[in-house]
Amino acid sequence: MTRPDLDAMMEFADKLPSLPTAVVKALQLLREENSQNDQIAAALSMDTALVGQMLKLANSPYYGVSRRVSTVQQAILVLGRKVVRSLVVAAAAGDFLSKPQAGYLLRRGELWSHSMAAGCGASLLSSKVGYRPPDEAFVAGLLHDIGKVVLSGYLAECSDDLDARLALSDDVPFATLEREFTGIDHATLGGMIIEHWQLPPHLASAIRFQLTPLEAGDDWKLAAIVHVANALALTIGVGVGVDGLQYGLDVQAVARLGLTDSDLDELIGALVEQVQDPAMK
Repeated sequence: MTRPDLDAMMEFADKLPSLPTAVVKALQLLREENSQNDQIAAALSMDTALVGQMLKLANSPYYGVSRRVSTVQQAILVLGRKVVRSLVVAAAAGDFLSKPQAGYLLRRGELWSHSMAAGCGASLLSSKVGYRPPDEAFVAGLLHDIGKVVLSGYLAECSDDLDARLALSDDVPFATLEREFTGIDHATLGGMIIEHWQLPPHLASAIRFQLTPLEAGDDWKLAAIVHVANALALTIGVGVGVDGLQYGLDVQAVARLGLTDSDLDELIGALVEQVQDPAMK
């Protein structure tokens, strides 16, 4: 894989989105053993839109709670702090991912829908292959395309040249075109964003190597889950965009996860049921 030069890396690093103040404060409190639930709730209440998105996620089919979660404090009690930490990050990402991404021909909400489908697919896969913790797989799947938020504007600026390049060879991996036109691909940049947000290193690694999961070293399993989850979301037609039809499934990664064609068919059926649930809309 072509490595971007240092100048290109620094240029993109300057464009990385930052987590909202409420999220940063809440994550800090969630890491402190002596912090109180009401302190966490107070920090999050600084951003009511964030709270609404977080509670929507808490009530989504993935978490399968038996009673409706209507407050942050309820979420902490019912789901536990580790899950709430994942929810906070996922909810914050929703603000970025919900916007139109012109460089990928994705309308408002389409990248978010795709990201949610990939997150749910990753959680289904984690149960299938025995990856723990499953909520970590959910967040990795949900955040896998966060790099597109930054790259989209650059790709939109050179859309005519990009279209001409695609016309010459429509089977070239889109990540190759990302590197050709911007100096970096969305997976590598996504890993940088996760590091910028000071999230766990193995989460950054899984997103960075999602296109080549078996190169992720000790983090190969989570990277492979993200890779396959993305393929599942594209297979059911959620947020395909300009690049989705050129996504190549790594059959070696599938085999290393121990998945058969029958398993993939079963996972596709289960994912279709989840994304059709009204709570996912």
